[in-house]
Amino acid sequence: MTTILAVIAASFAIWALISVAQSSLNTNQKVIWFAIVILLPLLGPIIYWFKFYK
Repeated sequence: MTTILAVIAASFAIWALISVAQSSLNTNQKVIWFAIVILLPLLGPIIYWFKFYK
């Protein structure tokens, strides 16, 4: 069960990183979002999702 959750969290983080890279945000905003997603691997992508896909 834990492995499945880890794979889901990793997939969501990878999706968020790709989405940030392809976004129209300026460079400083991209760097900040990369840091948030990498430093908060489960919470970061969730915050990104609600911020930009609400």
